[in-house]
Amino acid sequence: MKYLFAVLLLLGMSFSVKAAEAPAKKKVAAKAEAKVDAPSAKAQAVAKTLTPLQKTKLLDLLNKGDDKALQSLPGIGEARAKSIVKARPIADPVDLVKVDGIGDATLAEIVAHAKAGFPVEKKNAAEHKVVTKKKTGTADKKAAKE
Repeated sequence: MKYLFAVLLLLGMSFSVKAAEAPAKKKVAAKAEAKVDAPSAKAQAVAKTLTPLQKTKLLDLLNKGDDKALQSLPGIGEARAKSIVKARPIADPVDLVKVDGIGDATLAEIVAHAKAGFPVEKKNAAEHKVVTKKKTGTADKKAAKE
């Protein structure tokens, strides 16, 4: 009887020790996940600077845009565009920091781009001005000949 009691006592103690260790590991893992998933205060502050219209346009681009449209955003290349597509649906611009490879700095660049009205690249804008000048110059020459 003493032997049976000792075995039961040891089994009970071993289960209680294992049970105590398991929640501790889960809490540590949950804290680590919370840090990765929770956007920083800086990211939240940057995202709050968007007007409702800018936020809507950015979310529309993030959730419906193709790879080329996503790559028009600063700091977004092919790999990050594919990561954004995998992360869809994106409910808030601050959720971009949950996408692999996008941090606070890249989010700040994207928000600044959205606040500027999603401008065309400088290269394309410069080409547009050259074409416009040529057309204007040709029209001026025709008017001078007449």
